[in-house]
Amino acid sequence: MAWHSTWNEPPARRRGFWADRGGMFPPGVTLILILTAGVFVLETRWGGWLIQAGAVTVAGLGRLEVWRLVTYMFLHASADHILINMFMFWMLGLALERQVGARRFLALYLAAGALGGLLEAGFNCLMFLQYGPPGRMFLTLPTVGASAGVAGVLVGFATLNPRARFYVFFLLPVEAWLVALVYVLVETRHVIFGLRGGWTDNMAHAAHFGGAMAGFVWMKWGGRLRGPVRRGPALRIQRPQREATGEEEAELDRILDKIHREGLGSLTLREKMFLQEMSRRRQDRM
Repeated sequence: MAWHSTWNEPPARRRGFWADRGGMFPPGVTLILILTAGVFVLETRWGGWLIQAGAVTVAGLGRLEVWRLVTYMFLHASADHILINMFMFWMLGLALERQVGARRFLALYLAAGALGGLLEAGFNCLMFLQYGPPGRMFLTLPTVGASAGVAGVLVGFATLNPRARFYVFFLLPVEAWLVALVYVLVETRHVIFGLRGGWTDNMAHAAHFGGAMAGFVWMKWGGRLRGPVRRGPALRIQRPQREATGEEEAELDRILDKIHREGLGSLTLREKMFLQEMSRRRQDRM
């Protein structure tokens, strides 16, 4: 999806807002872009170790490895994953940082990512409790990516500038508050569907939801506590990419649905062995 933003405000105010931008790469945005790109370069050589040490997992947080709530934001599953996340981050962050300042902007981004990671771990913990031993994979399922932080920036921007306009696909003008609302509703639906039916897709929807909520709360209250705001866009994606075939994924979905409907005791020996094998594969990729 392509985005472009403009202001539904008087021209004089619009000029004043953009006059304070100072450049296309303000310090907070630049710092995150450099760190994220640098970590991705390191992933090309030490990706397995970095993900094992830095991704959000239930098991890792259970060992009080709280740094994972920040480090996972700088890890990505693929080149397109990081490019999409960082493009959205740059485009939205460029406007928001100029309004709130670098320190508040970075605090918002990191807080949104941390809350998103915490909620995603909570989601995986609930999935494990729901499916029991066959769901052990959820305890070690790694989540990586900046999407929760980007969600926080999106909703934070919309909270501060509800009437700003996005041009979706460069054609359809949509006000920021509506973009944020639709985004939150979609993520909420995916979280509920995931809790009710198991797998949804490779997206860490609970992380996105948590990041969005952090963005709203921060800009509504926390982001304004230290002075006025100047007003004026399997591993996972963030869930990890799965290496299983389409038939295996379909079989996994069928078995998890059967557990949900009939309980663990309804599984045949072959089905239990299949679940154990799928769990082993996921753990081996960490």
